[in-house]
Amino acid sequence: MKQISLIVGSNGKNLILAKAFQEHLEGLGHKVHLVDLVSHNLPLYSPAQNGQKTGAEVLAPFKDALASEAFVFIAPEYNGGIPPVLNNFIAWASTSAKDWRIYFNAKKAAIATHSGGDGQQLLIMLRLQLSYIGMTVVGRQININDRKPIDPATIADVCKQLLS
Repeated sequence: MKQISLIVGSNGKNLILAKAFQEHLEGLGHKVHLVDLVSHNLPLYSPAQNGQKTGAEVLAPFKDALASEAFVFIAPEYNGGIPPVLNNFIAWASTSAKDWRIYFNAKKAAIATHSGGDGQQLLIMLRLQLSYIGMTVVGRQININDRKPIDPATIADVCKQLLS
């Protein structure tokens, strides 16, 4: 049994997609942390935050989620890129410990999106960013929209790659 975190960078349809992942992974017997970043309303990271709040304080509610063995990042494309709430979470994580890479380095990640457009820019940029912070991003990704619904077989295949 693995511990897997689903990091969701929006509510609505991406949260529905995250719950499909959660149902599948829990059905396989894994422990899943679903982190809805929008509902947590993290303060905006800025160097000006230094001295006011530390990354460790801000991310305390995510301690168990950050200790996961694998991650699924689920977010919409936002102006051709990564939504600010997800970027903000990663920025806080990068200031939360002396060796913050322990959260991500050499861990597997899968990426998925439900976007109004085609979501390709998000998937490309998120793959680059997660690789940069040391994660191994699986090859298969999920890209759905209102015209292309969730396919349980695709979720199963992405999870199989994530867990292998």
